Amino acid sequence: MLTDDFSLETVEVGGYPIQTFKNRFRNMWEMFLQSTITYKDEIYLIEEQNRITFGQAADLAVRLASRIKEKAEAGPGDQVGILMENSIGFVISFWAIQNLGATAVIFNTRLATPELERQLQFSDLKLLISSLLMSEKLRELPSENLTFQQFVLGDGWIRDLPAGKQTGPAELISEEDTAFILFTSGTSGIPKGVMLTHRNIITCAFRSGATIARGLALSASSGSPAPELPQKQYMLIVAPLFHIMAIEQMVAAVFLGRGSILLASFNPQEIMDLINRGELFGLTGTPTMYWLLLNKTAIRGSRVDSIRRLGFGAAPMAPDLLKELKEVFPSARLRNGYGMTEAPSISALPDLYLETHPTSVGKPNLCTEVKIVDLLTRKELGPNAVGELAVRGALVTKGYYKVPEETAKVFQQGWFYTGDMAYQDKDGFLYLVGRSREMINRGGENVYPVEVENVLHLHPKILDVAVFSLPDPVMGGRVACAVVPRPGAGKITLEEIKEYCRDQLASYKIPQKVFFLSEMPTNPGGKVMKNKLVEQFGEKN
Repeated sequence: MLTDDFSLETVEVGGYPIQTFKNRFRNMWEMFLQSTITYKDEIYLIEEQNRITFGQAADLAVRLASRIKEKAEAGPGDQVGILMENSIGFVISFWAIQNLGATAVIFNTRLATPELERQLQFSDLKLLISSLLMSEKLRELPSENLTFQQFVLGDGWIRDLPAGKQTGPAELISEEDTAFILFTSGTSGIPKGVMLTHRNIITCAFRSGATIARGLALSASSGSPAPELPQKQYMLIVAPLFHIMAIEQMVAAVFLGRGSILLASFNPQEIMDLINRGELFGLTGTPTMYWLLLNKTAIRGSRVDSIRRLGFGAAPMAPDLLKELKEVFPSARLRNGYGMTEAPSISALPDLYLETHPTSVGKPNLCTEVKIVDLLTRKELGPNAVGELAVRGALVTKGYYKVPEETAKVFQQGWFYTGDMAYQDKDGFLYLVGRSREMINRGGENVYPVEVENVLHLHPKILDVAVFSLPDPVMGGRVACAVVPRPGAGKITLEEIKEYCRDQLASYKIPQKVFFLSEMPTNPGGKVMKNKLVEQFGEKN
């Protein structure tokens, strides 16, 4: 990794103190350039049969930056869009934009045409870089609405780039500048553009390095041999790069000097083949992804010692799935994480606590402060009291693009009010219970869907679950849930679900209605659209 100095300091941002890494880089290009010098001849990116080194990536980024500047005169303060699948072209485009000191605006490739058109018009682009496939999608839009330049990375895009030179001095790029914008994949309303600064994402990279360094130190202090971290193993980026989790992985790989394998979509067999070849250092995904890997491939029953880290999020890990993963990947350390586009990597739950605190999302990460506040007064609450989670620190975005009124609602006195309802126990572990707007009022008692979902996710016969409210003429709201049964696990009934919940939830939180589905309705960002569930099952109430 680029440094082993993870000492911290307190700096003032917006008039409020935050903790950050003292030895940090001041902008993304500075960090990338240092990595490409340090690891010049190491493999950086792998896409199918194509491989390029860190040194080659730096050369391509500078050459592409020269082409962007030539075509659109883009520079500091300008915005350049990326509409592309996971690919070498995407990653090089991202770093080319950082070279210019411009802001990368990253669009979801799964958006419906009207959604994409709204976001493109909103984003004030100077230029949009797209793949051949996505350029076909752009042809569906009225040409008069596309007021920006376009640049398509075709099959021979690398060959066609001009000789390039450094186009933007890195010292002119401030850590307060917006490095990129991601649109939130909200389940209702128009998505908001989240402005992530250079400090935000560099802090994520340093935190990854600090986590690995701490793990190695713990191994040494316990007397156990430190695990080897072979440089020839690669990180896998399979989540789409329009998600913050994938961007975090991409930037962490640069800091760690580790290559990345890019996959355009999740394919269990393809991932198993990579594991069998010993090429992967670790995986990050959802519990459902891991279940598919174990049950839709021949990997179950084999021992795979090359995998060292398994990260997951979005839902708790069922005990039987956790046990199986540890058996199949005996050398891997598992880690649950929680974050959002506005505040990546808020907390983490390491391997040590996965069984003792299975429904927790862990303790706050380095450079992150949290507090639980009353939803109305925003007065801080004590341990085990449910309230809104607020977070402050170097990981937190500076706000939403062009919507100051929305920014003002949720950013106050240095704190970002997440809208997530949670509580924190006396030992500092955080537990999510749901979004404030999703709360179910059951006869005057508050039911938070995530709290119920966390319990049901641990049921051995449930693959996926979503809890939502249906109207009740007497009690106000009725707790309902949609369940995707786990294939091959046997039939599951409403009574079985109720019985499972009785020992873990208050009676008013137990679902009164259960609907079985083959898959959940999701939006282009992959989040369950509970409003669709209400529409679908409201008439059957």
